[in-house]
Amino acid sequence: MTSSSRFRILLTALALIIGSHAIVSAIAEVTALERATFPADASRISSRWTGDVPSLLITLSPFRSELESNHALIAALQAIQSGQQKPATVRSTGHADAVDRVSRTLSISPYNPELWLALALLRAQRDPYDPVVVEALKMAYFIAPNDMRLMPVRIDIASRFDALAIPDVKELVRNDVRLILNRRPESKWALVSAYRRASNLGKAFLEDAIESIDASFLATLRG
Repeated sequence: MTSSSRFRILLTALALIIGSHAIVSAIAEVTALERATFPADASRISSRWTGDVPSLLITLSPFRSELESNHALIAALQAIQSGQQKPATVRSTGHADAVDRVSRTLSISPYNPELWLALALLRAQRDPYDPVVVEALKMAYFIAPNDMRLMPVRIDIASRFDALAIPDVKELVRNDVRLILNRRPESKWALVSAYRRASNLGKAFLEDAIESIDASFLATLRG
């Protein structure tokens, strides 16, 4: 076989690979669900999509991890919502599948803070003392420390599951509280919501943090 023949075969193979990738990418785009966003209120997690969430995207097109990240988040929100409405479902196969799917997606594309928060909530529903809860929360902070959208959920998770016992997490949450009080007064409801659901440690922390930043808000916090 001449060198020119080998070169033509190589070009043909390359064209087939590129063409195949274009086709599966197009299929992935067509089957992709609408972009999900993490709800601001951790007490009312829900998903707009109520049907089965396709899982073929990562198989068809491993390079389109952002699409699978979106599907994994939707599946996680469904499982979290189900666990809030019917606590017994957190022991179901569906809940375990959602945990596995989020974990698998994060192993491929670990830079999605919403998925890390979803993992924290999923694991906390099964076991509030699971160390993965705190580690997932820390990753969400590490990836998007100034994402104002995620602050209410981060505060809620930290104050409910005693992540505040860890000094670096405590400072991260304190910064969230400070930003809400000083820059996002319309989000103060999130502090009240978190306080009502918080553990004793969480309540003590929120009272101390708010008193040092805006003492006038303490009466509202305590209701």
